[in-house]
Amino acid sequence: MGLSAPNTNAELDITSSTKGILLPRVALTATNNPAPLTAHVAGMMVYNTVTNTSVAANPVYPGEYYNDGTQWQRKSALNDVRMITGGTIADILSSTPVDIAAGTPTTTTLSTFSFTLDRPSSVEFSGNISMSFNASGDSTIPLGDSAIKLVTSNFVFTTAPSGIAVNTPFGDSTITYMNATTANITTIIGNFYTAPHATLLLPAGNYVVNVNGLASSSNAFRVTYGSGVRDMVQIKATPTK
Repeated sequence: MGLSAPNTNAELDITSSTKGILLPRVALTATNNPAPLTAHVAGMMVYNTVTNTSVAANPVYPGEYYNDGTQWQRKSALNDVRMITGGTIADILSSTPVDIAAGTPTTTTLSTFSFTLDRPSSVEFSGNISMSFNASGDSTIPLGDSAIKLVTSNFVFTTAPSGIAVNTPFGDSTITYMNATTANITTIIGNFYTAPHATLLLPAGNYVVNVNGLASSSNAFRVTYGSGVRDMVQIKATPTK
């Protein structure tokens, strides 16, 4: 039924309170292949009905796609976003004291996460890691040695698909601390926080990622990771294909 007063700025004005628009349902072969169209056409929209991973770098999955003139782009919906870990207010780290020898950088694995991506995705890694500083071998004696304490938290893949670097830190967040007085923080008060963060475009496959702390100083000291009550790690994946 025609509208008596269609929108003057619209070439097509469809109004209904009980029905929708059904996009053409097609079987795409790859994001870089226009088929079943004969050419890429900017602005074209379709609903893809199949999963096709025969072209590994350009897979397609069921869902709505639009064409940008050179390839198909999948329209991501909110329910495509997958929370791999995180999304709660739980404190994920228990207190982990580590004694750091003078002049010896020390790496400590604070937590490990495993996950599988079933398609290429944009993956966001973020954290909130607490720590406190004390004299070496003690959890209550405050520092006052005037030496700079350097602590970095980051993420490190230990398992990843071919082409993704393993044992290479990313998302670094660093804090430096120095105090010349003896009246200083203890493990009860005065927690410091780092916030490692990175967003990576990753292929489908299996992953294992560590959350690490790296500490060093010219003087020996003790760092207690997870000394606060707001420790958090969140890994969130959004498909790009």
